[in-house]
Amino acid sequence: MVINRAILPLNKTETFCDSIDFSSQHFDDNHVRRIERCSVKVDATEYGDVLRLQVNGEANVIASCSYTLEDVPLEVKFKDEFFFSSEEDNSQDCYFEPSVNIDLDPHILALILSEVPHNIIKSGASLPKSGDGYRVLSEDDYLQEKKNKKNSAFDILDTIEFDENN
Repeated sequence: MVINRAILPLNKTETFCDSIDFSSQHFDDNHVRRIERCSVKVDATEYGDVLRLQVNGEANVIASCSYTLEDVPLEVKFKDEFFFSSEEDNSQDCYFEPSVNIDLDPHILALILSEVPHNIIKSGASLPKSGDGYRVLSEDDYLQEKKNKKNSAFDILDTIEFDENN
């Protein structure tokens, strides 16, 4: 979604609604696999030196189950406010954008990704108990086992007999 500052009237809010296609975007398979649908409403107000954008939207996201790595469909709603300025010396709260065209896609993508939790558990999924060559422990069990275990790398020194004659 691109907002052209040159067509916006001063001190008057204009509303834009659009669907954004993220199908060509590459994602991390361990978090968000794809965004199937995204619709956005933007209220844009141009104040001359600063552009204020109020963004509201929702997206259908396919994420990854933390236990099984299966697809988990999620509906994500997001809302935020952005300020853009064409002057570099403006406030730290403004994004510097020298062009009159402002591409909101990266900002909207960041909003969507921030709303998706990193630990998603699909309904009915459970951790595997154990398998061939591995076992699954809780963090508490692991720390307790680590605390009780001796460092076996130096245990072999206790079995060495030294010749006292040399």
